Amino acid sequence: MKKLLLTALTLALTLPAFAASPADVAAAARVVAKTTKMLEKYALSGVELEAPEARADADGKYVAPYLVDGELTAWAEKALQASIGSAAGKEAGGKAAGMLAQKVPFGGLMGKKVKDKAGAQGAVVAAGGWEFIRSSSDQSFDKVDDIAVYMHVTHADSAGYSEALSAAFDIYPDLKKRYSGAIKKAQQAALKAQKNR
Repeated sequence: MKKLLLTALTLALTLPAFAASPADVAAAARVVAKTTKMLEKYALSGVELEAPEARADADGKYVAPYLVDGELTAWAEKALQASIGSAAGKEAGGKAAGMLAQKVPFGGLMGKKVKDKAGAQGAVVAAGGWEFIRSSSDQSFDKVDDIAVYMHVTHADSAGYSEALSAAFDIYPDLKKRYSGAIKKAQQAALKAQKNR
């Protein structure tokens, strides 16, 4: 299995890939629309979410695709403009996952993780690699829920938000999974805090 994982990651890093493909951007736009629709029911309560405070460095687990001044980071721009990125990594990972599913009992479950990891690695390469990502960023977060809420509160109305979110989703698949849930959880906590005043 280690050999299969190594093969998948090698393919992901050597094949051309596509960052922020139109399908990825459309998927990010759907997540934003779903989240916005979910939050409409909270709008009547008058509760506004506050953005979690970011770390003033790029040393957190989740590096924001926006600078403190609100501009896109160089890595996010590079990922958006690149014609290489996570799609081929996902494809290579998908092929490895398929082989894994055929050869190993419960391989299908492990295969999804291989595909996600390969896609994320492809996106990191498209964005310039971790060293470039961290050197071109000035804020980060330690928790996935914090970056989700921060991005939504501070940038959801910005032009190009779906594209920036797509770049972040490609690098951090767990952000895509947690995005709507994190915002809903923060909204519920804010509503509860308001009621307890």
